[in-house]
Amino acid sequence: MFFCLPLLHLQWRFTIPSSNKLCVMLSSLSTHLSPLLISWRAMVGSGCLAPALCCFCPRACHVHLSLLQAPGIRVLILLWLLCASGGAQWIVADHAARPATLKIGALLAPHSTIGREAKRSLELAVKHVNANRSVLHGTALELVWGDTNCSAFQGASAAMDLMSEPVVAIAGPQTSVVSHFVAHMGAATHVPLVSFSATDPSLSEYEYPYFVRLSCSDRVQMEAIAGVVGLFGWREVVALYSDDDFGTSGISALSDALLGVGATIVNHVGLDPAIGRDGIGSALTQLAQMGSRILVVHMQPIMGRILFNEAHYLKMTSTGYVWIVTEALSSVLDNISLDDEFLKATQGLIGTRTFIPVSKKLQTFLHEWKQLTTNETAGRGDTHITTYGLYAYDTIWLIAHALHRFFSENRSFTFYPSNVFPTDAGGNSELAKLNVSQNGFLFLQCILDTEFTGVTGKIKLDKKGDLEGSSIEIVNMVGRGLRTIGYWTSATGCTRHVSRLANRGTLQIDQNNPQELDGVIWPGGSLKVPHEWVIPNNGKPLLIGVPNKTGYKEFVDITVGEDNTTSFHGFCTDVFLAALTYLPYSVPYTFVAYGNGNSTPNYDDLVEQIANKEFDAVVGDVTITTKRARIVDFTQPYTTSGLAVVVPVRKEDTNHAWAFMRPFTPAMWCITCVFFLCTGVVVWLLEHKKNRDFRGRPKKQFVTTLWFIFSTLFFSQREDVKSTLGRAVLVIWLFVVLIITSSYTASLTSILTVQQLMPTIQGIAGLIASSVPIGYQAGSFVEDYLLQLNVPKERLVPLDSLASYAAALSKGPKAGGVGAIVDELPYVQLFLSSECQFAIAGQEFTKSGWGFAFRKGSQLALDMSTAILTLAENGELQRIHDSWLRTSDCSGQNTQMGSNQLGLNTFWGLFLITGAASVVCCIWYHIRMLIQYHRSERDRPSVSDTSSRLSRGASMVRSFVSFVGEPEESSRHRSPPALATSSKRLRQEESVDTAPDSTVSHS
Repeated sequence: MFFCLPLLHLQWRFTIPSSNKLCVMLSSLSTHLSPLLISWRAMVGSGCLAPALCCFCPRACHVHLSLLQAPGIRVLILLWLLCASGGAQWIVADHAARPATLKIGALLAPHSTIGREAKRSLELAVKHVNANRSVLHGTALELVWGDTNCSAFQGASAAMDLMSEPVVAIAGPQTSVVSHFVAHMGAATHVPLVSFSATDPSLSEYEYPYFVRLSCSDRVQMEAIAGVVGLFGWREVVALYSDDDFGTSGISALSDALLGVGATIVNHVGLDPAIGRDGIGSALTQLAQMGSRILVVHMQPIMGRILFNEAHYLKMTSTGYVWIVTEALSSVLDNISLDDEFLKATQGLIGTRTFIPVSKKLQTFLHEWKQLTTNETAGRGDTHITTYGLYAYDTIWLIAHALHRFFSENRSFTFYPSNVFPTDAGGNSELAKLNVSQNGFLFLQCILDTEFTGVTGKIKLDKKGDLEGSSIEIVNMVGRGLRTIGYWTSATGCTRHVSRLANRGTLQIDQNNPQELDGVIWPGGSLKVPHEWVIPNNGKPLLIGVPNKTGYKEFVDITVGEDNTTSFHGFCTDVFLAALTYLPYSVPYTFVAYGNGNSTPNYDDLVEQIANKEFDAVVGDVTITTKRARIVDFTQPYTTSGLAVVVPVRKEDTNHAWAFMRPFTPAMWCITCVFFLCTGVVVWLLEHKKNRDFRGRPKKQFVTTLWFIFSTLFFSQREDVKSTLGRAVLVIWLFVVLIITSSYTASLTSILTVQQLMPTIQGIAGLIASSVPIGYQAGSFVEDYLLQLNVPKERLVPLDSLASYAAALSKGPKAGGVGAIVDELPYVQLFLSSECQFAIAGQEFTKSGWGFAFRKGSQLALDMSTAILTLAENGELQRIHDSWLRTSDCSGQNTQMGSNQLGLNTFWGLFLITGAASVVCCIWYHIRMLIQYHRSERDRPSVSDTSSRLSRGASMVRSFVSFVGEPEESSRHRSPPALATSSKRLRQEESVDTAPDSTVSHS
């Protein structure tokens, strides 16, 4: 069996892999083994294997067919067939036999700024890796270049060329657009892609398992930008970005991050990557006519240069604007010192970039980089390197360390045809013919598990292939370069205080320091933080509607002069004009009168004019209601408001026979009498056993108790209280009587000495329950409010002015007037300042306020709210109020009327205290009596009793009642058999006690 010798030789060279490697090998070979196994079964089963073997070894014909059925022989023959078939190309290697050369692909755009840097970095890294034999132990890396030209189509073509080499890994792609397409090719061929500059957040998804990157994801950058926006209190930003995978995914991450700080993107401006200067200028012109001034730019440097040059031409890089750029642009700003036009346009912008800690390894690399670039450019080029160039250098080292780990585990690279697509599904296409890396997945795991310290710091990837522990450096463009103004981490936010740095660039920040940045020099050289929103200077002032009505000129007064000019005055307009002076920007405006001036316009219709875009705002005595707030935004209320009921008042006549009953309400009189009687009963109960004054005949006890308890009104009671519990009840009761009598005296004095004005209706509840007509200000929300309270519409009477208020109330319901008027408190106060015969009935209800109305989502509403608060804090708002709304001329009168009688609401606490004390003392007294009775019964000799249980119970109750009623001296010396005698003695004592009474009556 000479045919077995090559198989035995192969088996001798083959190193038995570990269990996990064997599983991977078997799974990857399943496609090729299946047809071989089918052929093997067919040949063995038909006996045709021997002739097939004769062509390889003539002596094989003498082999007995039964030997072919042995399992061991089958395995040897199967391995021999697999090697002879040529179905796969095997690179068999062990730890001692590594390949001499490995090809690494590089996908980039060498004609771009980042591409040129990355090419030099990759070449330098390969040179250093090949010179360091401690990493790959003699295996040399060879770079295979692919030019993507920042195009997905050209990038896919270049990737196909690289994978057909084949390559074990690819450094790149450079851009996110190319990465999205090539990442699918890497997943199909099991070739890992290690990018150094693709930052699209969506590339971190599990859809791209063979894509990893060393650059910071845009998601982290956008969170840092959101932190800057939140730090300065901005709430609206405009996003300008390239309308491709790189731009849209990054701005989507920015939108999510801004929600965390209470901000939002008010305008998305996606620009075609192939757009020209004219297209960008047109988009910027439209933005200049908007109010937002915070602009975030996320695009590649080439487009960014055109954008900023055009913005500078349109004067959009002047004072008042804020420009924030991502790392795609900020990475090249240190390298534009020779581009004066771009340099001027970027002054004052803020940028974010990945923080790279200073280390000895980095300094050594930068020194060599400077020498390299100086030699290549003959000293005429820029020696600056971006963050992406540093990551490109570390990319090769990451692949090298992963290869070292891969070969150290006795693994090898094998490529085999895909053959997974049928012919009618593209199986003959060039993509389908790409070879698949058998151990590509294992090599990917080695890349994810690799940790080392590179020129950018500590390199460690998470399970999704993103760099762990990224920190962001915040920079400000000043002069000819960037200066660092702070740092950002997800744990601490923005700060300028750094205590120490970790290996990777993770900042260790003192969390006790407040979030702040160093002084920022904004566009135009300003040191003042720009505002996020201004009125656009497009020649269109704000159209502000002002209600034009007949009355209440103190609030809004519209007059037309001789020259036909309209002037606006009043409390509301003056507050608005004063608030404008506290805005950080100027607001051009035009007041427009709404209404004919002969009647009051409907305020709901006026507010709807804002929603219909007829007005930009409404200034006037507009109440903030739920219905109106659904369609517009209101400012902070500049005056409080609420509804009040105004009614006529009548003088109360105090010269009548029952005037002394007025201080207390009927309920109060009744409860007071009840507590007098109850307290008297309690005192009698606690005293009659111990105190002779509270014993005697029932009539005597009743009279004594009434006399005693009502004498406490004047603190002239003659009977002594001897029991401790009785004294406790009496002390508390005397305190209650003192409070009640003092209150009664004060109230009665006020009634008899002060002129009393009584409202005809007691508050809103009494008004609704009545049937009198109700007046209200025409056009206000009061009508809808009263209808919601089920007031019939026929009872509602609209009134236009203060004069009509007074006339309707004076007439009264019987003469065609109204019984009450419901209006807002500021109007009521102004009305009552001159009309003293009317008053407010009850309390104010439905608390609300007046505010200025703006369009939904308007930034001006928020800024005006801040200005109104400033007016209130510095006292200017009160000064404006006092200048327009005079104080009441009826200040000597009580203009808010209500019931002045004292009721239970005033004294229920006192009654609760004395009632609780009486109940507790009574319970304690009866417990003591039960104990004493039990002791007396226990000392009596037992007497046989043949009566029923009911009779014995009744006898016991009578005995206890008799025990409680007899004097304390008798019960203390009471003998068991002398119960009847004791009762008789008690009756004799009572008869003796009544003798003086009869004597007094005879006399």
